[in-house]
Amino acid sequence: MYIVTNTVHLQPGNADMFVERFNREGKVETMPGFVGLEVMLTENTKEYEEITIVTRWEDPTGFKGWMKSREFKDAHAHRGGIPEFIIKNKTTYYQVKLRRKPRIETESSVG
Repeated sequence: MYIVTNTVHLQPGNADMFVERFNREGKVETMPGFVGLEVMLTENTKEYEEITIVTRWEDPTGFKGWMKSREFKDAHAHRGGIPEFIIKNKTTYYQVKLRRKPRIETESSVG
């Protein structure tokens, strides 16, 4: 599995708007090799709010396909540069070996 973690520090008061963007289903969910997405918010800091976005892929190929896609470019197009409320942005990549495939829920297993 290939895990991509993006940690963003935001000026206080901007996190909810940023999280709401990820609450809507987007194009990443339809990409080949996509396994899952988590968005975590840390509000307990005085200097900044922290959002952590974690995407999981079957392998690096799926993630690289996403990064080359038109949908990725559209989702990351910043009109006029990076928004002022973003203080810092760091991305880390992890390749992990799994002994089993992650559980994928189907309509019949959701209940």
